[in-house]
Amino acid sequence: MIILGVPTMGTIPIKVAGAIETVMMQRKAYPYYVSNSLVYDARYKIARFALENDSDLLFIDSDILFSLEAFDRLLNHKKPIISGLYYTRTKEQSPVAYSKVRPSSLFHKYPQREIITDITPLMEVEGCGLGFCFIQNQVLRDVMKEGKNPFEPYRNLGEDFSFLYRCRKKGYKIYLDTTLELKHLGEYEYGR
Repeated sequence: MIILGVPTMGTIPIKVAGAIETVMMQRKAYPYYVSNSLVYDARYKIARFALENDSDLLFIDSDILFSLEAFDRLLNHKKPIISGLYYTRTKEQSPVAYSKVRPSSLFHKYPQREIITDITPLMEVEGCGLGFCFIQNQVLRDVMKEGKNPFEPYRNLGEDFSFLYRCRKKGYKIYLDTTLELKHLGEYEYGR
């Protein structure tokens, strides 16, 4: 079984709720919603729930629209950590995926990040958003075995990049399937 982990601020757009219900009814997937204003705490509670149920985890942000085909294709890669590609909800619409992610140092106010440029269908990245990201149970076990919250922000990285930074430190690679058509919901559906 796969846990569909959805951190929320209390509401989920009807299109996203419908996509989650479609996956739940047609695949062995169980949705688990955690409403919390601290997204790193919500992700930690979701990951602990997946561990308690000996399940793999697919994080789905409440503003990411996806299809059943995207769900199937992501899982068929059989990678320990793999994400679909989606774009920021900004006028520039840049990919939420980076070829390089470095936490800030004493001399840098912001983390050093390089947006992916040479896009291939399946590629390795150093960081991406967790908005539609599959994580195998073994990865969660390895990264969470110290009992600390691996989603807690590290230096000035967000919870997603902090978690993936810790995964990379444990030797895991992060993959990105750029062929998936995901939409980031906001004023309109942001995408390619």
